[in-house]
Amino acid sequence: MKKLLFVFAFGATGFCASAQLKIGTNNNVGIGINIPTQKLHVEGNSFLNGNVGIGINIPTQKLHVEGNSFLNGNVGIGINIPTQKLHVVGNTYVTGFIGIGTNSVCYSKVKLQIYDGGNNIAFTPDENGQCIGAYQFGKSTARLDFWHPISKWNDVKMKSWALSSDSTLKTDIVPLGEVTDILKQIRTYSYYFKSDCIDERKKDYGVLAQELEKILPELIDTAKGNLFVNYNAFIAMLIKGFNEQQQKIDQQQREIKILQDIALGQELNLTELYELREMVNKMQEMMRICCKDAGDLPPNYRDSTNNNNQNKIKQVPVLYQNPPNPFSANTDIACDIPTAFNSAFIYIYNLQGVELMSFPIVQTGYNTVTVYASALPAGMYLYALVVDNDIVDTKRMILTK
Repeated sequence: MKKLLFVFAFGATGFCASAQLKIGTNNNVGIGINIPTQKLHVEGNSFLNGNVGIGINIPTQKLHVEGNSFLNGNVGIGINIPTQKLHVVGNTYVTGFIGIGTNSVCYSKVKLQIYDGGNNIAFTPDENGQCIGAYQFGKSTARLDFWHPISKWNDVKMKSWALSSDSTLKTDIVPLGEVTDILKQIRTYSYYFKSDCIDERKKDYGVLAQELEKILPELIDTAKGNLFVNYNAFIAMLIKGFNEQQQKIDQQQREIKILQDIALGQELNLTELYELREMVNKMQEMMRICCKDAGDLPPNYRDSTNNNNQNKIKQVPVLYQNPPNPFSANTDIACDIPTAFNSAFIYIYNLQGVELMSFPIVQTGYNTVTVYASALPAGMYLYALVVDNDIVDTKRMILTK
């Protein structure tokens, strides 16, 4: 009987020496290894069906770990042939946080935190930024770089995006000055990125940051040794540049209208106009005598008994012929401006369409401006009334000396 017990004990000892499941003296469990160094130390693939607790008696999840664990090989949860270090088939539910490279979070609301030295990324849904020094999705506390060590900077695609532009978030708000000359200095290019595969690369368009830095350095940023351009800031500059160009176009359209009027009157040469001078003077005298009640004449031509007509505001703007015309000392240009208007000017041009003088009209009703002969050389000129950027009328005047 003693011999039989000895053989049984010897056989049991041999079985424990070569078995795959080992319980060490420190209560660590080893599978496939003789000296486990962790709570559960597995060498080779594992298949776990059901909840597994490591360091806890009553696991409530597929894998519930209290303490450190070391797994050398693939672990399958819901699959018996895992192909990755952790291969999970089915949904995973986490009630707490997930830390990668860290066992604590920088804020209690963090769901996922990845820590690798100075690079700290925290996923904090619907919470204000609380993690100092951490990149947070949906937060403004720091910049988030989309970078890959091989492909370098990545493309980011989305349906739409919006930038913060609330005036209450801004300070030192100053209207932009002239930008057309600045925009004229910026050169644009087409190019390819070196990191793109040749077979799949697409032509891109833009500016060179090194060149733009010399013109608008405030639009340049730096990350990982590369220069970046704030293309969004160009929107404000392009809007301002468009407005400046539109103002020039409006001015050119007025000058074109003047030149068209000049072209229509080219058949009247200066000699013929001089011959008409005396006729015009006689007609003016006749108008003063027999047309005192003519409401459409400027007040210069009306009798003093009709002063009430001077106070009537026209419903549409009217430009009057200057008296006297021709003139040798000075002449008055009159106009009527309706009640509703934003801006009004009287411009004087030479026959080449070059603007020589301008007079702002600042009040409604009847207005006059005086042109002095000393300010212009002898010749024929054109003057125009422009109300709210629309040319109302254009007339000719002659200066003789």
